[in-house]
Amino acid sequence: MATLANVLTYARAQAQTDSNGLTDANGIIFANEALLDFHREMIYRGVDASQIQESTDDGVANQGTYLWPTDMFLLKTLECNYTDTTNSNYRVADQVDVSNIPAGRSFSWLRANQSAQFPKFDDRGDWFEIFPTPTGSHNLTNLFSIFYYLEPTEYSTTADTITYPVSLDYRILGWRIAAIFKKSLGDFDSAVAFDNEYMKKVEQLVKTLSRGSQQPIQAVPIQDDGWNF
Repeated sequence: MATLANVLTYARAQAQTDSNGLTDANGIIFANEALLDFHREMIYRGVDASQIQESTDDGVANQGTYLWPTDMFLLKTLECNYTDTTNSNYRVADQVDVSNIPAGRSFSWLRANQSAQFPKFDDRGDWFEIFPTPTGSHNLTNLFSIFYYLEPTEYSTTADTITYPVSLDYRILGWRIAAIFKKSLGDFDSAVAFDNEYMKKVEQLVKTLSRGSQQPIQAVPIQDDGWNF
C-alpha cells in the first residue's frame, strides 16, 4: 500500500529535487492542498467515487434547524421522513432560498404549512433548516438522511497511507505537489507544465471512475408491414 512518502518521492523526481529542496514538512502541506484540489475536481465532475457518505439523524420537535455533518465536503441530497422510519417513506427535500420563496409565502408560513410529503430545506452554511418544522406529531427518529461528498482526511505524516480513490494512481498527487513546489520557487513555466500533466491524469481517472453513463433516447421510426390495422 502506497504512502505519502511514495508520493513525495515521485514529486521530487519530477521536480528534479530532493528532500533538502522539497522537505517533508512542505511536502505534507503541499500534499494536503493537492488532496483537497483532487477531490474538488472529482466533485465538480459529479464523480461519486470521490466518496459518498450517508448520515441519518433524529429531529427535535419545534426546532427545525440542524448542523450539517462536520466531515461534509459538499451536499448531494437531503431526504426527510416525517411519517416513520420506513425507508420507502423518505422524501427528497427541495432546496429553497429566502430570495426564492413560493409566491405569496414566507419562511414562517413554510415552517407551519409546508407539506411533509414535499419537504424543503434552506442551506445556512454549516447548518440548515427543514420545512415543515417537525412537531410532536411527526416522526423524529432518523427524521432526515443526508447524502454528501465526504471531506478527505488530511495527511499528518509521510507514513500516512494513500486511500481510495487517490490510491488508484497516487502519482496524480505527485504532479500537483511538484507544480505547487515550482510555484513556491517562482518557476511558473514548470509549474504550468506540471499542472497540465496533473489535469490530464485527473481527466483520465474521471473516465475510469465514471462507471455509469446516460445515452440520449433514440428515435425509432414506426414499422408497418401492412397487416397491423
